[in-house]
Amino acid sequence: MPTQTITFESEDGLRLEGRLALPDDETPRAGVVLCHPHPQYGGSMSSKLVPALQRALVSAGWAALRFNFRGVGRSEGSFDGGDGEVADVLGALARVRKVVVDPTSVVGWSFGALVALNAVARDGAVSSYAGVAPPVRRALTGKMALPQVADLDRWSARSLLVCGTEDPFCRPADAEELARQLPPPTVVRVVPGADHFFEGSVDELCSIVVDFVAGG
Repeated sequence: MPTQTITFESEDGLRLEGRLALPDDETPRAGVVLCHPHPQYGGSMSSKLVPALQRALVSAGWAALRFNFRGVGRSEGSFDGGDGEVADVLGALARVRKVVVDPTSVVGWSFGALVALNAVARDGAVSSYAGVAPPVRRALTGKMALPQVADLDRWSARSLLVCGTEDPFCRPADAEELARQLPPPTVVRVVPGADHFFEGSVDELCSIVVDFVAGG
C-alpha cells in the first residue's frame, strides 16, 4: 500500500497535512476522503478507526486520503466549530480528484461524520457518503449544523449511517431520525454491542463501510 505524506489546500486556502494511500500495482477504481473525530477531544487522522478504514478501502482498490483538520498536527489554522472544517473536506476532495476524477466517496467518524455530511451536501457530486457514529443528538439539537435544504437539493450520494447499540452519542433511534432527513437512498446499520469507538468490532465496521461505498 504505497502511502505518501502530502500537503494540500482547504477550499479557503489553508495548508493541510494528509496521508494519501494508493492500491498496490493497480489504477485506483475510485477515491475516498476520510474525516477524523473532534479535534478538541484528541481527534486526528491517526485516531484508531481512521487508518483502519483507510487500509480496508485501499485493499478494495480505492485511493484513500486521511488528513488533519485545520489546527490539528501540522495543518494550518485553528478549530472552527465544524464550519471551516467543511472547507477542509472540500479541499481534500479536490486533491483526491487529481488522482481519481470519479467516483468519489467521503467517510467520517463522529465529529468528522457531521462535517463530512455538510461537505457532501455542498459538493453535490460525491457518489457515496458513510457516517460512522455521528453525534446525532448534537446535530438534532442545533449544536452542530446540518445541511441546508438548498444544499440537499444538490445531494447525489448514496448514504450510510453506522452506529453501535452501546454508543451514547449516536443511538440507533437517532441515526434513524437523521436518515429520514437525508435524501434516499439512506441505509442505517447497527452493530450489536459496539460503542462509539467500535472496540472489538473494528473489522466488522470496516467491512460494512467498504461493502457499502464499493458496492455502488
